[in-house]
Amino acid sequence: MCDCFVTKLDLKTNFKAPRLLGQLLVGLLILLGSNSEFAFARDVPPGFVTTSGTKFVLDGKPFYFQGTNAVRFGTTASEPEDKIYWAMREYAARGLRVVRFWGFSCQGYLDGSASMIEWASKDQIGYNEGAWQRLDATLDAARAAGLKVILPLVNFEPSYCGMEWWTKQVIGNSDKHLFYTDDRVKNAFKRHVATLLNRVNTRYQSTLGRSIRYKDDPTIMAIEIANEPHTEDYYEWNKGLPAGELVYNFLNDMSWYLRSLDQSHLISTGEEGYKTTIDGYYDTYDHVWINNGSKGVNFEKNVTLSQIDFATVHIYPDNWNIPSHQMSWVEQHLVKRRADIAHNAGKPIVLEESGFNNDGGWWGYKLGYGSNPSWYLSQMYEFANRSGYAGTMIWELMPSGFRVGGYDYDTNHPVADVVTRQASYMNGKSY
Repeated sequence: MCDCFVTKLDLKTNFKAPRLLGQLLVGLLILLGSNSEFAFARDVPPGFVTTSGTKFVLDGKPFYFQGTNAVRFGTTASEPEDKIYWAMREYAARGLRVVRFWGFSCQGYLDGSASMIEWASKDQIGYNEGAWQRLDATLDAARAAGLKVILPLVNFEPSYCGMEWWTKQVIGNSDKHLFYTDDRVKNAFKRHVATLLNRVNTRYQSTLGRSIRYKDDPTIMAIEIANEPHTEDYYEWNKGLPAGELVYNFLNDMSWYLRSLDQSHLISTGEEGYKTTIDGYYDTYDHVWINNGSKGVNFEKNVTLSQIDFATVHIYPDNWNIPSHQMSWVEQHLVKRRADIAHNAGKPIVLEESGFNNDGGWWGYKLGYGSNPSWYLSQMYEFANRSGYAGTMIWELMPSGFRVGGYDYDTNHPVADVVTRQASYMNGKSY
């Protein structure tokens, strides 16, 4: 019998008195309209990563970083807890400063293992406490190693907990796009987000001897609204809708809701960097889908949202069918162009996901990458460094003994040396 609990969907939130004024101010701004550009100062405690223009700041010092995705670490389908603690120490020893892992898992999408969210309706959500405690422990492992965490809240794809899980559970409809627009689904998801942010980390009570809610945890660098929010190809066009509006409106609404609950953490969108406008022929080559709005994401507009603190891009040249001889195009029209957009908006940008297929294969050879992912990854980091990225991350660096293959690299692989060198470079800019 699982150790489960049920939450009723209740918008009420208990706030600490010292932050009451800030919470009331945010609430007032929401009542005035979430499109308001009225700015307000956030009282951020020590230990939290903040921003200053196009840079991150931690306790008064610049915070540049190399990080890795390790998305399975926070779920019960991954490795034993002591192995996660060891992995976090390995990352820190290599100079990494940030790790990104899923803050979600839903019943039916996790190889039969216990999931954080067992079921959901428009009125209630059923949770598995044991699975939540695994996420508690993973955050504690990062804290103990001195790492910061980026925590996404939901996935566009079905894996682990996708948007379609929520639409099926709440309204019995498998159209994942309704996650962006249906108020019943959005309200259910918001209540879940409130449960997560107000959760007391059970592991901290034993390791630190005190209670800390997720919303008050400086180990978390950023709350990420979604992993790669977009639409199915040409979804909006086929519906006669403006490209990028569904995702933009959802991100605007969710970012204000998050800010009403959490004054301390950075908020990001988790998007890949797709655009809705083409800057000329050389902006596209034959990769027009990246920039023509067919993916339903408007990077240029999303980065201007007042409650979005920094921009993210996910770039996979080989997976995106970009041949190696067009890497200069990748630099100028993807990496640099996105940095220019973010910097013009006065915000930092992070190359949050990037890598090359570790297995090579005929497709890698067809595109000209062969079986040399380490060299091409070093090129991506050079591009990011030249364009002033505040953070770079790999998908994924796995300590020895973890599952590897595809875009997951063992620390014994030459690509690990590239990551370590990039970490040294970024850390050298932080002091």
